[in-house]
Amino acid sequence: MWEAIEVETWKSVPYISGRVATENDVQEGRAVFYIPLGSEPYETELPLFALQLEEGSSEKIPCIAIQIENTSEGTTVGVRYLDGGNGVGMADDFEFYSDIPNEINL
Repeated sequence: MWEAIEVETWKSVPYISGRVATENDVQEGRAVFYIPLGSEPYETELPLFALQLEEGSSEKIPCIAIQIENTSEGTTVGVRYLDGGNGVGMADDFEFYSDIPNEINL
């Protein structure tokens, strides 16, 4: 389910938007996490191309934001990595783009 993403088709990855994720959304690959109570959807169009900023490093990891929710901890983001797998981070850990920036070489 969390296989590699072909760059040409990144906008077609499953995502969750306009509501909070359910356990079923995670099981079906539309979301990375779910919080049974206490989160709210973050209003934005998804999916978004993103660069995850590595703490203590200048490295930026390309990924696709498929879920963004406001939680008690702050704005939480669920992503899929281009080379496969998924992750969760806080919104401040990412740069978001509606398309792949020209300066990014993938």
